[in-house]
Amino acid sequence: MSLEKDKSFLFKSTLYNLLGTALKVVAPVLMIVVARIFGKEEFGIFVSTQLLMQTLSRMAVFGLNGGLNWFLPQNGINNRPLHLGFSESLSRSFIMSIVIFAILFICAVFGWHKYFDSLATLSSMDLSIYALSVVPWAVLNIFGGAAEGIRKPQYRMFITDCTVYALAPLISIAFYFVKMPYALPTGLLIANILGCFIFIPLLKKTLPISLKFFGNKIPRELLIYSIPRGFSEIMGLVLVRMDLWMVLFLLGPGDAGVYAVMVTISNGLRTIRQSYNSILLPVVAGMSKENLRTDLKSVFSYCVNMVTLIQLSIGFFIVLFPDKILMIAGKDFIVQSETLGILLFAHLLGGFFLLSGPVLNGIGKSLYTLKMDIVSLCVAVLANYLLIPIFGLPGAALSTLAFILLQSIWNNVYIFRLHLRLYSKKVIPYAVWSVLLLIVYILLPHFSLELWQKIVFYAIALCGLLATRLAFSSAISRKKT
Repeated sequence: MSLEKDKSFLFKSTLYNLLGTALKVVAPVLMIVVARIFGKEEFGIFVSTQLLMQTLSRMAVFGLNGGLNWFLPQNGINNRPLHLGFSESLSRSFIMSIVIFAILFICAVFGWHKYFDSLATLSSMDLSIYALSVVPWAVLNIFGGAAEGIRKPQYRMFITDCTVYALAPLISIAFYFVKMPYALPTGLLIANILGCFIFIPLLKKTLPISLKFFGNKIPRELLIYSIPRGFSEIMGLVLVRMDLWMVLFLLGPGDAGVYAVMVTISNGLRTIRQSYNSILLPVVAGMSKENLRTDLKSVFSYCVNMVTLIQLSIGFFIVLFPDKILMIAGKDFIVQSETLGILLFAHLLGGFFLLSGPVLNGIGKSLYTLKMDIVSLCVAVLANYLLIPIFGLPGAALSTLAFILLQSIWNNVYIFRLHLRLYSKKVIPYAVWSVLLLIVYILLPHFSLELWQKIVFYAIALCGLLATRLAFSSAISRKKT
């Protein structure tokens, strides 16, 4: 692929990402409404169980979704069938998801989950429905990885990240008002199934969708890449969920519900960076060694700038109006609101430095990322265990900040040792804006600003961010001419 084509792809993906980000706002708001309707205890169990099922669905695909993102772009380069690896991955993942569902169903029937005090209120039927959602969720993972591999990341953005995550709470709320039992797990299951049906006609235009359980082996190169990537993804998912699960088991479902709301809000920043992971990885995977030396810095810095720009736009809003956001869920959720600020800056730091992860995966260093995630998970578990009993919810947020800081330093030092350069001078203004946001967060509690003053301040910040972006666009245009 030429640099111009890569930049065109990144530009189009950025536009999709901006639209997707606007639509993604709907899902967190609906989740906060769910918290208000169902209460913090039930909401805490719901979010914790939902994240567990999402993690298990990734175990079912075991890295094949990320493998397809890396493998499919190389089919054309290596003169292989363009769809090679897709149906094989879909079949294996479907089988594994059925096995996981069967195991969870047996646990539900015998009530083994009730040995955990935090899950004692979860009925066997609830757990069974949650478990069944693993099957369509695994299929969605494969569909999303394939869409990214064929350079259609908007499919995953709009279907999985927006539609499915918005439908799940919306259906649950509707079921609640018609007094339908098991509203929360049923809403999740139906949303995942609908997402699969939306995906199928779009992918069939490019990829043949079939379930062939025998006679089609997963390509060896795809398997070798995907296995460490699968371990790494599972470790990564456990890593980013460890704080909530530790809060659930150490402090109980009530505090877990409060923390889940804060995680839901702050995750708006994390998902922006994650959405660029899938955009950047296939571009890097398609680069030759020479292109990595000459083009990587430009492509990477562009992605960092766009991620940070979008994150800052959301970050200023969260910093200026934290209580107003938490009030959507109710007064019971306005507890240790400084937790939200810590999570905010953890994900802002990740947006600036952790895009190095897809670069490493793109050049085939999936085994390295696995080792890094194992060490990070150990750090996160230890930090949560030590900090949560002392500081409560802020302790969980500090543990998230700790492992993000560790990964940021480790990744970038490793890439530097590979003699690759990622950051250009164009990232400096956005780094300055990030420091400014940190200063505002620290100083704001010392000033009693009226609501209208905060609104004006936010409008000024948005105009400043827009002016920064336009100034750089104009400088690039002048340089080209």
